[in-house]
Amino acid sequence: MEKTLSEGSLMSDVLVIGAGVAGASIAYHLARAGARVTLLERHTPGAYTTSASFGLINAARKRPDHYHRFSRLAIDAYASLEQEIGQEVRIGRGVLHWPASWGGAAEAERMAEDLARLGYPFQRLTPPEAQEIEHAVRPPSDEGPILYFPQERWTDADLLARALVRRAQALGAQVRLGCSVKEIRAVNGRVEGVLTGEGFLPAQRVVVSAGTASVGLLAPLGFRPPVERAIGIVVYTSPVPGLLHTAVYPGHYHAHPTTDGRLVIGSIPYDRLVCEETEGTPPPSWTARLLAEAQRDIPALQGARVEELRIGVRPMPKDGLPIIGPVPGVEGAYVAVMHSAVTLAALVGQTVAQEIAEGRLVPLLEPYRPTRFPEALVR
Repeated sequence: MEKTLSEGSLMSDVLVIGAGVAGASIAYHLARAGARVTLLERHTPGAYTTSASFGLINAARKRPDHYHRFSRLAIDAYASLEQEIGQEVRIGRGVLHWPASWGGAAEAERMAEDLARLGYPFQRLTPPEAQEIEHAVRPPSDEGPILYFPQERWTDADLLARALVRRAQALGAQVRLGCSVKEIRAVNGRVEGVLTGEGFLPAQRVVVSAGTASVGLLAPLGFRPPVERAIGIVVYTSPVPGLLHTAVYPGHYHAHPTTDGRLVIGSIPYDRLVCEETEGTPPPSWTARLLAEAQRDIPALQGARVEELRIGVRPMPKDGLPIIGPVPGVEGAYVAVMHSAVTLAALVGQTVAQEIAEGRLVPLLEPYRPTRFPEALVR
């Protein structure tokens, strides 16, 4: 006989599948709204894709315009979240882009013009002005505008996910770690709960925020989210406390300081050197080349070494935009999958909790509904 795990206790109002930064934020905000929440995670909070995120909280590159505005609101939502989580995790401010990060001077000028059109706050800096903010960074070329975004943020995404889970627990949420979800049970078009490796958990509503794993969980319900798997890397250096104060984009890589005094470095070109089977321990030799690029632009980084390579499988929806909302045709099923989970986490947590706890749709989320993919219905 199938074991029902919630026997002898009240049924959860909501089960949240996935304790990455987005799922953790949703669980926290639901608990804050008074819902009885159970958060299910197959490993530990922030251990998978979130741990391999660069942790940028930004809107400068986000397009189309409605997604740019959504991302700006997401940055603003961190103001209240910072107050709520206190000093548990560092959320730094300020992002500096040198022209090479946009693809050269001409592209940097075009970006500056577009950001001015959108009314997005930024500053155009001269090289001496940029060095007043980050004296350690000295890229070889100074052609074109250096753009500074003082309102953008960055953080250690895995630490943020863990802090949100702890806060959710403090508000009464149940958290089941090491709990793998086998399937979501629905009868006559209505969710009844989920089957886990430990048994069956009944619930009236289930939120799927499991990154690329969301596809396999939702397809049996008749909705197959068009989400691709994008492999990405970040490299962690040995400790260099106080070297950087902002997130910097000097060229084809980016870096920011971590809570423990290291630098985390990401690079889209280097993302292409890995696959899901790439071994990260010990770090491959090519990670030394990435570090050498950073050392060229940040001379005081000489002497640092690569301590850690993290590889993540990031969800990439077909059109690049978040997929958030009720699953078509299945009452009680809800999906929240996105590529820029760190940027959006605070706002998505707030709005999804509002929709589920209050039972009313939030117009801000309308461009991101699953129903925009009619081809994803597989009934």
